[in-house]
Amino acid sequence: MTETTSCGRIVLALDISPRSYAALELAAALAAELDAELTGLFVEDADLLHVGGLPFTREIGLFCPAPRPFDLRQLELALHREAEQARRLLIQAAARARLRWSFQVMRGRIASALFALAAGPDLVVLGKRPRVGVRPLRDTLVQRPARSAARGPVVAVYDGTPSGQRTLQLAAHLAHTREAELCLLLPAASDRAFVRLATAAAAQLQGGPACTRLPGDDIAGIAAAARHLDAGVLVLNGDDRLRGGAGFATLLNEVDCPVLLVG
Repeated sequence: MTETTSCGRIVLALDISPRSYAALELAAALAAELDAELTGLFVEDADLLHVGGLPFTREIGLFCPAPRPFDLRQLELALHREAEQARRLLIQAAARARLRWSFQVMRGRIASALFALAAGPDLVVLGKRPRVGVRPLRDTLVQRPARSAARGPVVAVYDGTPSGQRTLQLAAHLAHTREAELCLLLPAASDRAFVRLATAAAAQLQGGPACTRLPGDDIAGIAAAARHLDAGVLVLNGDDRLRGGAGFATLLNEVDCPVLLVG
């Protein structure tokens, strides 16, 4: 096992959406392969609760179009129920794979809560859905089947840095174990820089994976490229760009597949 594929824990931000279920499958498989603990995190969105508690907030139901006062207590109860459902899903996945596991509920913003929990060597898996308005999306496992991470290529961002090399090694490991195609996104300002990165990646992998040039390394461009490639899982470096709200929100809102962040 290489240094890249070693980690302390697999930290999974989850809820009960199909995307989260697919991420749980991926996280559990990785935890079993790496003999790591599987840690689930359910975040009660502080912004959502704040807006719901404002006196002028109104809600419009699907079958009752007339605005009515928002019931904050009902929202809190719904979040508590969802957290318990997510916990049960984690327990079931951990039992099937005989994993060590833990589960936490935190109130705050998802990015800050997640990175406060995850230490340096931990791998972070994103599977949470975005929120719409002040109500959780009515998006359950029964309504729409989850897309398995094994059904699309493993897409990874490689920039030639040490963290990029760890990302590349883990992505190659995922592609091999899932018998999936490996596609690399190479941030390069010029053709010469692109060739240099592609050559370095091929040397590290002892083979030439499919490579796509990105004009930059902004998260929106990465998300668009992952959608274009119909990624089954996206692997990238969990650097400082993602610890703030903007980059993290882009991953949640614009990438449909599970996202794996390498520390």
